[in-house]
Amino acid sequence: MSLLPSLPRRPSTWSISSTSQPPTPAAGPRNIIANSLASFEPQSLFRHTERVNLSQSCRVRRGYAPFIKADALLVVSKRESGDEAAIFIVTPPTLVEAATILYTIPIIPGFKHRLEQTPPSPSTSFFQQSAKPHITLYLSCEELKLELRISASQSAKVQKLVAELRRQNDAAANSPSPRSLTHSWLDLYPVKTPKEKDDVDDLLSPPVDIPTDLTPSTSTATIDTPVSSSSLIKGTSVPEGEEEEQYPDPYLPTFSRTEFLRKRLFARQDKWSTNEEVKIRIATYNVNDKIPPEGTLELAPLAGKGEEDILVFGFQEADLRRQSLLISQGNSRADGWEAALFAGLGSKADEFEKLVMTQYVGVMMIILVRKTLKEAITRVETSERGIGLLGFGGNKAGVAVRLKVHDTTMCFVNAHMAAFATALDRRRSDYQVLRTGLTFPRPNETDLTAAFEEFLPETKEKLLSQEDSHVLFWLGDLNYRIDLPDNDVKKLVEDKKWEDMLVKDQLRADIVSGQSFAGLSEADIKFPPTFKYVHGSTTHDLERGPAYTDRILYDLPVNEYTPPSSLGLKCDEYTSHDILWSDHRPVTATYTAQVRLVDESSRGVELASVMKALDRLEEVYRPSLEIEGTSLEFGEIRYRQPVEREIRLHNMGRVPATYNFKPPSSDKPICKPFMWPFPATAVVEPGQEMIVKVVIHVDELWSSKMTTGTEDINDVLVLQITGGKDTFITLQATYLQSIISLPLHVLSALPSPIRNLSLADRKVLARPLAPSGTNGEAPAKPVRDVWRLLEYLMASGKGVEGLWVETSDIREIIECLDTGAEFPADQAKTISIALLHILTALPTPLLPASHHATCSEAEDRDSAFAVLEGVPQINTNVLIGLMSVIRLCSSPEDTYNPEHPKAQDETVKEEAEDDSNREGISKVESENRTISTPPPSTPVPLANVVDTGEDDDDDDEATLELISLTHSQDKTAAESNETEKPIKLSSPPKKAFITSQKEITRLDEPKTPPSNLTSLPEVPKTTEATQELIDAICPAVFGQIPAVVTVREKRRRFIKLLLEG
Repeated sequence: MSLLPSLPRRPSTWSISSTSQPPTPAAGPRNIIANSLASFEPQSLFRHTERVNLSQSCRVRRGYAPFIKADALLVVSKRESGDEAAIFIVTPPTLVEAATILYTIPIIPGFKHRLEQTPPSPSTSFFQQSAKPHITLYLSCEELKLELRISASQSAKVQKLVAELRRQNDAAANSPSPRSLTHSWLDLYPVKTPKEKDDVDDLLSPPVDIPTDLTPSTSTATIDTPVSSSSLIKGTSVPEGEEEEQYPDPYLPTFSRTEFLRKRLFARQDKWSTNEEVKIRIATYNVNDKIPPEGTLELAPLAGKGEEDILVFGFQEADLRRQSLLISQGNSRADGWEAALFAGLGSKADEFEKLVMTQYVGVMMIILVRKTLKEAITRVETSERGIGLLGFGGNKAGVAVRLKVHDTTMCFVNAHMAAFATALDRRRSDYQVLRTGLTFPRPNETDLTAAFEEFLPETKEKLLSQEDSHVLFWLGDLNYRIDLPDNDVKKLVEDKKWEDMLVKDQLRADIVSGQSFAGLSEADIKFPPTFKYVHGSTTHDLERGPAYTDRILYDLPVNEYTPPSSLGLKCDEYTSHDILWSDHRPVTATYTAQVRLVDESSRGVELASVMKALDRLEEVYRPSLEIEGTSLEFGEIRYRQPVEREIRLHNMGRVPATYNFKPPSSDKPICKPFMWPFPATAVVEPGQEMIVKVVIHVDELWSSKMTTGTEDINDVLVLQITGGKDTFITLQATYLQSIISLPLHVLSALPSPIRNLSLADRKVLARPLAPSGTNGEAPAKPVRDVWRLLEYLMASGKGVEGLWVETSDIREIIECLDTGAEFPADQAKTISIALLHILTALPTPLLPASHHATCSEAEDRDSAFAVLEGVPQINTNVLIGLMSVIRLCSSPEDTYNPEHPKAQDETVKEEAEDDSNREGISKVESENRTISTPPPSTPVPLANVVDTGEDDDDDDEATLELISLTHSQDKTAAESNETEKPIKLSSPPKKAFITSQKEITRLDEPKTPPSNLTSLPEVPKTTEATQELIDAICPAVFGQIPAVVTVREKRRRFIKLLLEG
């Protein structure tokens, strides 16, 4: 996948055209975008509290709009009140656009889905696409209706999705939470409705012939291949592969910083090194278990004249004692051979010293070096491996020595391999075992500079091999034979036709075919076969076919840092010698090589230059983004009113930049729960711009915390660019405090609208409620904001359809309560929804959980009211007031008193007008206060709940106090006397009397005169509308915790009994 054309970078402080710096690569690695798109995870779009349960690719449309390719995601959010699910329609990221949310569909009561399957059609008309087999999934909720077209091949996956939709739909139907308190988290994800276009449809069948006089209903989008900008570098055309090799992306996982430095440093080795000639003499001799006589000079041909600098001697069968085949017998024989070699050097012996000796039973190697060169030889390592009996016996084996001469590495391998002409395969196997088994330990890397080491593997566990050298020599009794019948070999030997023998040499054939010793070379052989001789003579033993078993080979392993030609390796002599101690003849070869001498000072200067080049390359390839909007001001935030701000990301670099938001710690999310950046992670391609939308949305879970000052709305996002820098983005806002989710005792203590109170005052009010010294309960005060809503409904709620049950936008009403502003006219429906919303959002339900089990036992009105005993007084007052207003608004009558319908209708109007001027709440009257009966013409607002019962033992628990809904505490005494006319309402019966249904009649008569309003109209028998009303009230009374069916039915019965009060 190609990159888009990259934009010019901003001018930098260094010159791209400078010869000391690499030109800027015009295009980054093409696989970054492909990998990022292929590895797109929908879960990355969401917070940690949301999880993507299922994903289904589809084509989607709304109404008759064109289809758009998208993914349908079933997302479940973990909430305190229970899981909430929703369908997200998302377009995956493309080369030109990040992932986009097209639609969100909450799964709530009223959510519907329907599945249809279209069978295949034999039609071959132009409208074939509509007749192709496919699955159609219809989704609808409230006003949103979507059609999802899915390939028929995905039927199993679709069935799984539908099953999960049913399960989530059932869970939503059983959730007690009202719609206004669910799915607030959806507002954190910005939705971008689709444009009017038809996207590519990859679910269609192969193209068919289309009549030219018809217009297709779908169009195929063509993707233009971006023009490679490689040719823009210095105005020349550079092949893409060559450019990426010369200027690789240092941020790719495959990039090696050490390799980059090595390659460029050794490309300049002529600036920091010179060459020096070194001569090497190599000898191999199968001694057939012989020991050199003491003081012998017969090894002089083997040792040479002392003209070489390094002398390498390889011996085979140096120890064939039976016990030594399995267990080494020490180095006594090696010492004898060492002495004989020094004796063979004659007068030159003093110029040499032993560098190393290594032995594996009968296979032995001794290396002598000129004393003047000894200091230049470092990193001498040895390795031994048996390949004889049982794979480790010493009859056949190999030893190796690796060393460094100045800055050139050499490796020598001495081997004794399987014998006999028919054992060719065994010899090939022996070679492979020795080639891979003779390894060397890694050098001590503490004081090393990795860029200087050509052969240091970056993998820490990897050992050094024979090929990790500039020059490799193999010597020894390799035992390769002549691939001819014995008689033919004998005749060639008798005729001394060595060249004809070598034509059938097994080793040469294997080198050519690559079956063994592939890549190694050998100098021309101009000497007789080295095996087999009659002991003590120069005559070949023709009973066994003579052959060139003793060989010396060399190789210049492939090295990308140092060209083999720079070593100048050449063979000066390759011959055998008539030393008659064995049935083999020794073979020697002399070589001349150029070794590298290092000027450490110059190399340090060049390394610094190369490192600067790497730094510049890293800067060119470093993912970077220009960020607009590092300080976001959200202004004033109101309850459930999301505010959105934008962060603009512009990629001015040469490579794609992947960003995400970094959490402050591993156990914390990237931001506070009431805000979210979208998309939280994406890839911004070169030259492109992306907008990240940050949304702050405060719901009931966080409103009270911010109102009371226990939570700060401000936050800091850390935008992290993969391979680049981190950027801090500050989010600042001011939350306008709200009454939502504040406890009732706090609401009742508010002296004025919540917005008028300082933070210090709000913190004082939010302190835990201090218990009363008498009954353990603080004195109950009217809840100002609840009473305002109840009064409004009393005045304007009668006869309004959809009260309490229909959905409505309550945010304006909440704002009026928070500020103290007047309610808008004709909003009874919204007021009722707002009232239930406020009560349901309370931190504890109106009926505490400790009373839930008791309420399930209530069978009649009196036992239902008896449950309220022990409930906090303030909860009881609100609950009774709520039930009374619901009964009032649900009554089909126009007045409370059927005997005076007209008079009461007029007085209700007067009271409504008078209510607009009232501002306070009347003080709680004493328990023994005498209530006067209002005249028939007096309006009867449900503004006063009067205690009508007395009990000497438990007076507070069995009575309701006088509560005024008209805020008369702010009026003068005269005004209060004129306007306040409390009425008598039914009180909870005494707990002592509720022992059975028969004893209800034994309740004491009220000591206050009866009101003209004998009772409120009875609620009709349970109907579908009544059931819906009761279900709407349940969350406010019992909270939002789901309950089983039997418990729900008992709760409904309890509320119905309260409504009948």
